[in-house]
Amino acid sequence: MNNDSFDDLIDIMLNKESSKEKLEKLGLSREEVENFMEALLSERENRVYNRILAEDEKRVISPDAFGFLVHLLNLGSIDEVFFEKVISLSMQLNMFLKKRINKKMMDDIVNFIVFSGQGDVTVRDLLDVFFLQENEIDFNEDLN
Repeated sequence: MNNDSFDDLIDIMLNKESSKEKLEKLGLSREEVENFMEALLSERENRVYNRILAEDEKRVISPDAFGFLVHLLNLGSIDEVFFEKVISLSMQLNMFLKKRINKKMMDDIVNFIVFSGQGDVTVRDLLDVFFLQENEIDFNEDLN
């Protein structure tokens, strides 16, 4: 599409009386017109996911950890479903560890979910990871 056609297309769309027939007169196929209209009317690009922590979540997840998770969401590294899954797993993990989830722990949770290769990670899987971290084994230590 040349610049003149694109300008005409924009003019038609800005005009309150725009119609598909006017767009087709520019030489666009019906499918191209449908795709163009759908793209203009779609709110997916401008959709913002807003999430604040509930009081119990604030007690469990540190501000740094939540900020890290929000940062990943804003970068597009994770989506809203993954975001909520991590918060849910963090809450469950806290019930067992009795520790506030800090940024490093949040990073460990995200990394485990991403790199585990498992479709559905449970809190039990995460407990194994955190148990091993808490009880690091020194392989250089003499065993009796």
